[in-house]
Amino acid sequence: MRRALAVLLLTLGFVAAACSSNRTSVLDLGVGDCFNDEDLDAEVITNVPTVSCSEPHDNEIYHAYSMTDAVHPGRDAALDAADQRCFEQFEPFVGMDYFESDLDFFSMVPTPESWDEGDRGVLCALYAVDLSKLTGSMRDAQR
Repeated sequence: MRRALAVLLLTLGFVAAACSSNRTSVLDLGVGDCFNDEDLDAEVITNVPTVSCSEPHDNEIYHAYSMTDAVHPGRDAALDAADQRCFEQFEPFVGMDYFESDLDFFSMVPTPESWDEGDRGVLCALYAVDLSKLTGSMRDAQR
């Protein structure tokens, strides 16, 4: 699968104490939330700059689920499982085959440290392959 952005690791158990009003804890993100790439080059993400999906934005959460493993499966296994699930949920959300789309996705998974704090959340986020801004929700966008 193509992947233009680095895979991001999500730390749900350790939320930054001081967040500006336009930043949202990853604990509070869900399907349909849109956000920008500011500060997303870090391996551990605690909050993101959220915006209304009607405004130009970089990413949209299109699927969320909880891992059911008894123990943290390890970084690579967690990412592989998340990527598979995100891939499977791409077409039902976008309304178009992944390989024909001009959108791509990345997954965010718990770190071993956040896992120990009870974090099991996985998020799948869409973005434009050419890294242009998205406007509006990509649900049934067929692009």
